[in-house]
Amino acid sequence: MAAFTSAGSAWTTTAGSKTVTATPTLADLIVVIAGTSGLAGGTIDVTDNNTDGRGTYTQIHTDFTGFSTTGVLTMWVRHALIGSATSTIFTANQTGSSGGGLQVCRISGMSICGLGAVRGAGGQSAGGAGATPAPVLLRRVGTVFSGTQAALTANLCLGAVANGSNPAGMTQPASWSESIDLGYTVPTTGLETAFRNSGETGSTITWGSTSATAFASMVIELDISVPQYDYVIPGKADKERLLYRQSAVGRSSVT
Repeated sequence: MAAFTSAGSAWTTTAGSKTVTATPTLADLIVVIAGTSGLAGGTIDVTDNNTDGRGTYTQIHTDFTGFSTTGVLTMWVRHALIGSATSTIFTANQTGSSGGGLQVCRISGMSICGLGAVRGAGGQSAGGAGATPAPVLLRRVGTVFSGTQAALTANLCLGAVANGSNPAGMTQPASWSESIDLGYTVPTTGLETAFRNSGETGSTITWGSTSATAFASMVIELDISVPQYDYVIPGKADKERLLYRQSAVGRSSVT
């Protein structure tokens, strides 16, 4: 079973890139939730300096916008499972922003990494003040997200709402757990995140309260399955070949 742990967060009115320093556990999958104000296009990229040398990330789905001043909400997934349980600096490149930050999410119990770990994702842009965030999970095929798809009950889900409040002041979806509820004042910008380790079977993930201000939302579902592969030892007649199964650890895929 996969499990969520917050490795830390930074959410401030300071301009420019933001960092979180944390020590992940070996074989964690890292997902970064990032947001900005004052920067069209939002977070440019996410990296880390873990000594495994594999600290590159792919953006999940697309930008979600329409909150605060030029606000942009995104999520990113690491290309490889953590290979070294050492102190690591996680960086969201937000050069040119007027504020923002990131949350580093450690997901244990994963076998797939990269975009292949994401079974579904969806979000909302320019949600209206007084409305309830309710992003819809869409099926991932390759790098494309389309077609409503319900979550599988064993899978882990993450969600976020960014708005123009300080703090965001939201109530998490039913049966979910709140992780952070942060904000800053210039310009007023909030971020709330939530997670559910298992048990979600819906496609629309409805927050438990309205947002006092315009908002963007996002939700992802992570695939906790362990892919199976067949291997054949070559060099002998077909009838003498040994066929066996092996579980893959850390498979990275976009298929």
